[in-house]
Amino acid sequence: MRPTKKEKHRMNKTETRYAEHLELLKTSGQILSYAFEPFGLRLAEEKCYYHPDFLVVYEDRFEIHEVKAFNKKAGAPLIKDDAHVKIKVASTNFGFWTFKICWFDSNEGMWDYKTVK
Repeated sequence: MRPTKKEKHRMNKTETRYAEHLELLKTSGQILSYAFEPFGLRLAEEKCYYHPDFLVVYEDRFEIHEVKAFNKKAGAPLIKDDAHVKIKVASTNFGFWTFKICWFDSNEGMWDYKTVK
């Protein structure tokens, strides 16, 4: 039996806004390229995968960017426990990439990042 093909995921509003930001970085030469949900990373034997939002290509490195909404009350990105665990495990298993959680801080009016280790 073959696994069914997963329907291609569309960007939500925050991801769309981040893609626009990445496009500006690409146009200005700060990044070379980017891709939305380019692949899945196997985290465990039993169907446990992490599908990063963006692969961002710099001249000298690759980064994985996970885009989250911003919780104004908490002053932090909205990330569920299971998603946080997955990105932490991925950053450990695939340490040759840098993993970042990205969110738009409306208080500051700019994108902010947290490197996951």
